[in-house]
Amino acid sequence: MNKRICAISTVEGTMNSFIVPAMEYFIEKGFDVTLVCNMSESFIQQHSGKFHCVSIPMKRGISLSDLIRVPRAFRKLFKNNKFDYVQYATTNASFYAALPAKLAGIKTRVYCQWGLLYVGYSGLKRRLFKWVEKYLCRLSTHVTVASKQNLEFAVKEGLMPRNKASVIGDGGTVGVDLSVFDIKKSEEFRNLVLIEHPELRGRTVFGFVGRIETDKGITELLEAFLSLSCNDYALLLIGAFDELRSNIPSELIAKSKETRRVIFHGFTREVPKYLSAIDILVHPTYREGFSMVIQQAMAMGCAIITTNVPGPSEVIEEGKSGLLVRDHSSEDLAVAMARLGSDVGLRESLAASGLERVSKLFNRQRMLELTYEDRLRMMGEN
Repeated sequence: MNKRICAISTVEGTMNSFIVPAMEYFIEKGFDVTLVCNMSESFIQQHSGKFHCVSIPMKRGISLSDLIRVPRAFRKLFKNNKFDYVQYATTNASFYAALPAKLAGIKTRVYCQWGLLYVGYSGLKRRLFKWVEKYLCRLSTHVTVASKQNLEFAVKEGLMPRNKASVIGDGGTVGVDLSVFDIKKSEEFRNLVLIEHPELRGRTVFGFVGRIETDKGITELLEAFLSLSCNDYALLLIGAFDELRSNIPSELIAKSKETRRVIFHGFTREVPKYLSAIDILVHPTYREGFSMVIQQAMAMGCAIITTNVPGPSEVIEEGKSGLLVRDHSSEDLAVAMARLGSDVGLRESLAASGLERVSKLFNRQRMLELTYEDRLRMMGEN
């Protein structure tokens, strides 16, 4: 009988981006796979041909009703399905699923620690979310961490013992599909974006891709860009405002829009297309598991500026495939942006090295193979 595995996240966006590619690889290897998250009908229709799809409604953020209802749903799921392996990612889904999985006697329980929420908090909220991380690590038989520096930090913080944790390859999750993020298509894509946003034409384009929220460093990014006061620069932000964590000053957003050189494009599923219009990806996050978008931007030929925090600082090589700045510092960010904005040669050199690095270390096939080997080890099959 084929091994039965279950992969869990809170929302389908995480499932599609970080979990489905790996689970498709398991399907190819003969495993029986169940996906669990808060699913839409379109998600179910898209994936039910390959996977067993179970929708358990869950909210992002704290929900007292979910604290009671969702663990019961997981308890029922695990009781009715004799899974050999369960993995859970994102804080809410993991918190709801970890204890029911242990009580159900599931032998291999893997917590995907792809980011640490508490690092961005202070006071009581920080202590609470740090306790949640310790709780999840304690209930799990294995913890897969997004990067080597994040692993060292987690061990130092006492979240789990070192022998319980692992990192896939040089870091990350499922890597980049280079047939989708194909630099050979970049000129065609860029021309399409310039038709849509003609104000970008003839300008050096700084860009950001991700949720528009405080922890991603958007406040510092806007402050840094406005301080440059150069009409030859534009800023393209791709992503939706995060309702839970978007505390960016409204006057800063209004001032940015007034320049007509700052474009809030909103959410898109055509990420390769819009990355092709960006010369320099700026990712000034406060915390991150690893950063898929930096890998994707490198694949599309962008130079990178990011913060010297665990995860993003490991995707690039400082001075070779990107520049690192202090987090929470709009001044340092502005210096780096001015440097790359004016130095085309450096920009092109960083972009070329970044493309080589992502092609070698973070291509999807390599990451899927390494993930498969790691999970087999956890299940005692390797």
